Amino acid sequence: MRRLIATVLLLACVAPGAGAATLAGVTLQDTYAVEGQALKLNGIGLRTLTIFNVKVYVAALYLAQPSHDAQQILKSSTPKVIRLQFLHSGSKADVEKEYRLGETNNCGAGGCSKADEGDFERLVAAAPGVNVGDTSTYIFTAKGVTVLANDKPIAVINNPDLAYHLLEGFIGAHPPSEELKAQLLGLANG
Repeated sequence: MRRLIATVLLLACVAPGAGAATLAGVTLQDTYAVEGQALKLNGIGLRTLTIFNVKVYVAALYLAQPSHDAQQILKSSTPKVIRLQFLHSGSKADVEKEYRLGETNNCGAGGCSKADEGDFERLVAAAPGVNVGDTSTYIFTAKGVTVLANDKPIAVINNPDLAYHLLEGFIGAHPPSEELKAQLLGLANG
């Protein structure tokens, strides 16, 4: 009987946090299924803007095998997922501005192929404004990237080069912030 009570107490202590990670009041699952494979949460981070530290979104990176090495992740052909849950609303114009800022930071000096421009413009055109609680999910595969808004597909881009650069925009040389990059790579706590 004591063993049963001890087991129940242990499960009661473990169960609330099992299978999820929480940051800034947002809870994200520890796994994300892609092509029949359960990707594991590699890192979770918080994106803030301005000197007032406005909380914009919580981001999570899911990988087949956890890794702290951005270059290894970028070069891997295994599926990867970036999932954002928004803590702040933004108009379609705000979202477009952020895409273009990422493009400038990561492709500004000829770092991206001209052949990616049409696909990038389709993605920007498809991206909606966001409200608090909305999600954006980027599913990266060897074929390219599928983008979901609130778990509904808004763009399927069969362009591995553009997919690479979109992921690089989060964990490459010019991320939204070095702190967010470190958190997604599991190098810092969110």
